Amino acid sequence: MQYAGYDRILAAALREASVEAQQRGMKRWLVFALVWQALVIAGCFVYAFVMTRSHRSGGLAWIAPPIAALVGTALPYQLAATRLLRAVRQ
Repeated sequence: MQYAGYDRILAAALREASVEAQQRGMKRWLVFALVWQALVIAGCFVYAFVMTRSHRSGGLAWIAPPIAALVGTALPYQLAATRLLRAVRQ
């Protein structure tokens, strides 16, 4: 999902020749990224709430999925940062 947003919103906007079009694309991508990250964080909180309310005794392994979700959503931002730095240099 994040790669699709990066490719269709940010990368496509940075290919434009117009600076205004690039800025609009960066703003749209930033809104997309913030909304997506908020959904992931909300999902992690819901998952943690559900898992702590259940009476399972499985140790701390239940924390792995939300941590993986947070790390997994942070890694694609590396693509965006690289692309933005390349656009600034040009």
